Amino acid sequence: MIKRAGDVLGALERALTVIAVVFMFVIMLLVVADVFMRYALNSPFSFTYDLIGLYLLAGVFFFTLSDALREHVHVGVDILLSRFSLTGRRLSEIVTALAGLFVFILICKVGFERALENYEQHDVLSGAIPWPTWISAALVPFGCGVLVLRLVLQLVGNVLSLVSGRDLYPLPPVTGVGEARGFE
Repeated sequence: MIKRAGDVLGALERALTVIAVVFMFVIMLLVVADVFMRYALNSPFSFTYDLIGLYLLAGVFFFTLSDALREHVHVGVDILLSRFSLTGRRLSEIVTALAGLFVFILICKVGFERALENYEQHDVLSGAIPWPTWISAALVPFGCGVLVLRLVLQLVGNVLSLVSGRDLYPLPPVTGVGEARGFE
């Protein structure tokens, strides 16, 4: 059951990462086109800054949060983990998941309330194009919500692994003492 849930959630995380990559590519295209229009034709786009800042960057960040945790590419302080037993490492992962759940459930709640308020009030960004702000605000609870699902899976998997004594959920890799972890 844990493996199946991990596979389904992993597919969602990878799909969101692909969307984030597309957003990043669109950002690059827009910046290049806007610079060309500004300096070559003296006619910059009026929407680039708002579109990138309000929607695309938020999508890149929040759509990749959970996949980054799944791939263990967040900044991690594992200076002591190499000295822990497997039980100690599992307990460390459980505490980490509980702390993350507390923080990200609050972020989801506040983000959802903000997005809903922006939607109900028809809040828009003033400028050349009246961009609705609720879409940008909704990216926060959506991306953090997927991260909450990953943290729940991590918590349940590590608790079940600890209780059963079997490796039902993989532990993150630990670098050796004095060993720098490079980009893979």
